[in-house]
Amino acid sequence: YPNIFPASWNDGIVQRIENEIEHLGQQANDHIKDKVSACKYFDTFRRCILRMGCVLVELSLFKEFTKSIMCNVLESCLGRDWGYSYLFELGLSLQRGDENDSEEEKRIAQEIVAEFSYFKEVMTMVWNEETSQKPVEDTVHGIRGQEYSGSIMKHLSIDKKLLIDSYRVFDTKYKALLGEYIRPDSDLKLLIQKNNSNC
Repeated sequence: YPNIFPASWNDGIVQRIENEIEHLGQQANDHIKDKVSACKYFDTFRRCILRMGCVLVELSLFKEFTKSIMCNVLESCLGRDWGYSYLFELGLSLQRGDENDSEEEKRIAQEIVAEFSYFKEVMTMVWNEETSQKPVEDTVHGIRGQEYSGSIMKHLSIDKKLLIDSYRVFDTKYKALLGEYIRPDSDLKLLIQKNNSNC
């Protein structure tokens, strides 16, 4: 509508948006330059990915450009020896949401996980959890212990809190080891040794 808006009203808008996306990508890369920074700035890195994800999901005009920038960041992360486990943790965090995320951000975070193959192991794990597992508390609270001596049966006391705490320790270690295992260049013998030392 040239009679309402001058033709120049949107000059440079596309470039400004692309510059902002590139800036977010650079910011994200700065946060993962080494493992110490990556751990320290995990929440800020996640926020950069989420902000780019908002553009990816909501602005179709910029989808391919944004996806390219995000792929470069994720690929750069994989170039680090700790990158696979870090992306695994990021994927879990995006899939499960954060208490500070809005409902819209939680939806977009899950779409990011579904969009990028970097998070396929997360999708597999989440699918397995949703289809084959009950919450650990439900399982543990259903456990009953019995001890037999000949024909005499007596009930055993079970420390359910200890069982739940032990499971959580196992689950944390499992996710860390899985993050290392899925790396294509993993030294499986070293992982087996590490796993045996944790037993």
